[in-house]
Amino acid sequence: MSIEDDPIIGRFFDTPEKKAKWITRVKIAYIIWIIFVIVGVISIAIWYFLK
Repeated sequence: MSIEDDPIIGRFFDTPEKKAKWITRVKIAYIIWIIFVIVGVISIAIWYFLK
């Protein structure tokens, strides 16, 4: 079963243009998520060492 066959989210991926647009959005969200994780770990480390 592919993502295009899914009854709920398949309509967002029914054309190659939509699929490419959503893949780009997911990649951007993933990069932002990694940045937030790195900033969080660094801030916890700084707080731990300055305490």
